This record gives sequence, structure tokens and C-alpha cells, in this order.
Amino acid sequence: MGFSPGLEGVIADRTAISNVEGDIGRLSYRGYPIESLVQQDYESVLWLVLFGEMPSSVERDALVRFLAEQGELDSHEISLLERIDHDRHPMRVLQGMIPLLSAREVAFDGLSDEGAQGLRIIAKLPTLIAAWRGITTRGSVPAFDASAPCLENFLTMFNGEKPGAEALDVLKTVQILQMEHSFNAGTFTARVAASTLAPVDAVCSAAVGALFGRLHGGADEAALLDAKSVGSPEGAEAFVDDLLARKGRLMGMGHREYRRIDPRAVILKPLAAKLCAGTEHQNVLDTLCRIEAVFNARMAEKGKEVWANLEFYKGPVYEALGIPANYFTAVFAMSRAVGWLAHFVESRADNRIMRPKAEYVGPGPREL
Repeated sequence: MGFSPGLEGVIADRTAISNVEGDIGRLSYRGYPIESLVQQDYESVLWLVLFGEMPSSVERDALVRFLAEQGELDSHEISLLERIDHDRHPMRVLQGMIPLLSAREVAFDGLSDEGAQGLRIIAKLPTLIAAWRGITTRGSVPAFDASAPCLENFLTMFNGEKPGAEALDVLKTVQILQMEHSFNAGTFTARVAASTLAPVDAVCSAAVGALFGRLHGGADEAALLDAKSVGSPEGAEAFVDDLLARKGRLMGMGHREYRRIDPRAVILKPLAAKLCAGTEHQNVLDTLCRIEAVFNARMAEKGKEVWANLEFYKGPVYEALGIPANYFTAVFAMSRAVGWLAHFVESRADNRIMRPKAEYVGPGPREL
């Protein structure tokens, strides 16, 4: 195969973790469709992505205990966090802090020493994010509750109050939806770093850097800001027409892989409508819905189909959960890190360093 911009269509490796079937709009983890997985609990799907099968009750309990035992920040980690300038973006904090987490030995059945260290990073990411919010907005690290499930503990620490059942279920669903998505840019970055035999913390840190990009993990924040700039559903038509006239990009609309609607968006949109109904977030959601409808109509006039992806409706959902826009991508990372670790483990089984060729287009040989 010749040059392919963005490596589109290039098969770089094999994976058994997730399958994105864009032509038919289907996503599955380890063979299970995402529509079924969102009905499960978060820890069971985490186990599935890492180990390939749904856990027994004993296995799930062991994972829950590990996340609780390893999730709390120690005094050294808190001290490092407190010394960071408070205006730093949460994603910069994550990328810098992951390699600095305490490196004491840890074990988990079925994982290598490095795999267990990666699982420990997954346990600490929610606490890191909530701790940074506490430090920068309330001046202190909120208390960690080892008796609470990880997502409940995260929202309690992040917002300073225990979440209701509906909020917790919505967060669980979103986190499962974005846990894994084959060779996306962040995961491919993780696999490239892993192929060099870099340690697992460096692999996760590299992937965080890739996810920070506006065209990757930052699309949810960008879509929300677009809707807020429009102000109301009535302004959607003028916004879309002006955007298309300028050949601009509507963030959260369209996806490199999906030729049909993103199945994750199909699940999230009605959840967003239910969560935001009758709240201060209703107008933003209605504006997004109207932007989508106008954009779809304009594309249809050109004989094209471009659909909303998962990121398009995530903004009002996160805000309704008490998560501000600058934390969207960090909350994404705390779930996607499960996929990164699964790819790290998978790549170690038959490692070969990534070294693609480049088509040289510079000057020919010449004399100085």
C-alpha cells in the first residue's frame, strides 16, 4: 500500500480487544456489543476489556478491592500535586503526574508486574482528577472513601457531595462507552510507546498527551462551546450556514471510522435528554439537537451523510453531572486508560517496535 494520510486504511497490527465496524455502525468489546455492555457494572466491563471474559463474582470482588486499596493518593503524591501551578489544565497535570506516582511494588493475579502497575494507575486516575479539582477550587484534597465504588467515590470527591443513583448510572454508561475504541490516535500512541518497551507509566502519559488534542479527546468541549456561542436553538441555522460557508469544522460531528451513526451516540443522546430535561442544561442540549438537525439537512442536500459522534452530546451530560468543560478530557482519560492498559498487555505478548516507512519528498542529493 502506498502513502495514506493519517494512516487511514492501513492495518498496523492486530487486536482482540475491541472491534469498530464502521460500515454497519457497530462497536463491540471482546465480541460483546456495546448496547449490552452498558447494562453491566463498570468494574465488570473493565475486567472484560483487560482479561477477555466477564468476571466471576470472586474476580469482580478482587478488582473492586484492588481499586479501593490502590486508589488513594499518598502524602508524597499529594505534595507533588499541591506544588503545581493552579492554572494548569487537568490534562497537563495528568500527563505530568502519571510518571511521578509512587512506584511501590504491587501485584494482581493474571497481570505481570508492569500490568499490575498499570492497573494501579487506573485506580489512581479518578482520585488525581478529583484531588486537583479540590486543590484548585476548595484549597484541599477531598477525603477518599475506600468503602465506595470507584465512580461513586470519584463524583463524591469531585463535587463534594454523594451523587444520586441517576447521575451515577449516567456516568457509568459514559465511561463504559469511551473505555475502548480500537486503534484511535491515543491508543495507537500507547502502542507505539509500548512497542519500544517503555514502562507502563510512560505509555499512559504518552497516550494522555495524544488524547489532549482538540481533534481527539477535546471534541466534546469544543462542541459544547459551539452550542453556548450559538445561544439557543433559533440560532442554529445561521451558525451552521456560516460555518459551512467558511469551510469550518463542526466538532463532534462525523467520525473517521463510522459511515453510519456512531452507536455510542445512539445510547448517549436519550440519556442526555433525560438527564437535562427541565434543568439549566436543557437549552444547551436543545441547541445541540437543532445544530445536528440543520447540519444533517445541509449534508443531505449535498448527497452526504454525516452523523453526530459520542463527543457531540457529552458536554451537557458532563455539566449536568457537575463536571466543568476543562475537566471533560481528563474524565475521558480515566476510562480510556483501561483500553490503553489492555493494549499494553496485548502488545507485550508478541512485541515488535513500530517503525513505519515515510515517503521522502524533499530535495534530491546535492552539494554544499
